Amino acid sequence: MRIILFFLFSFYNFYLYSQSTDLKKEYKLTNKYFKEKKFNEALSSNEKALKLSLKEFGLTHLTTATLLENKGRLLLELNEYKDAEMQFREVLVIRNSLIDNYNPDIAEALNYLALSLRKQNKLKEAITEHNKVLNIMSNVIANNPGQISELSRRSALYRARAYQTKGQLLITEGNYSEAEGNFNIAEKIFERTLGNNKKELELLKVEIEKLKEKIN
Repeated sequence: MRIILFFLFSFYNFYLYSQSTDLKKEYKLTNKYFKEKKFNEALSSNEKALKLSLKEFGLTHLTTATLLENKGRLLLELNEYKDAEMQFREVLVIRNSLIDNYNPDIAEALNYLALSLRKQNKLKEAITEHNKVLNIMSNVIANNPGQISELSRRSALYRARAYQTKGQLLITEGNYSEAEGNFNIAEKIFERTLGNNKKELELLKVEIEKLKEKIN
């Protein structure tokens, strides 16, 4: 759900910068294929858009960063976790050079970097990135009272993902009871904040059942 919302949300921002008809066309196709869960086709369209953006704007531009982030998220869907990590790191380099560090777009990229690290079982590294996300969102919410509802929802989702990662780390350390507590907190947050797409919640519930088997 978050990725779908991201594509739709950034579609508006994308038009603020893009002047190329071909670039807009490939961006539209990426959105279309993504919503149809045709991730390979979406990745191909995104690659074409990325090449056009590099030609039109260069590497250090927010449009290019958006397309690189979309590429990383598509790679996550295709289970290419290391490649996704590399894309998110490049996005962060670009955005950190162009926008303030305490920005939800920085938090978004860090959030997905954390997930790509989690998928590679780099759990301690992932938690470091999760903590950066939560610190940024705390600052953003404090300084944007007019947007507190949506920002708080996003922050809650990020917090749930951090609890889930922490739970996974605790399992590797044999601390099953505390891991269960972290999973339960994440589950409650997901239940309150996720939209119609409950995939994250469903996957977490599978983890919880596996943990219960270990405990019993």
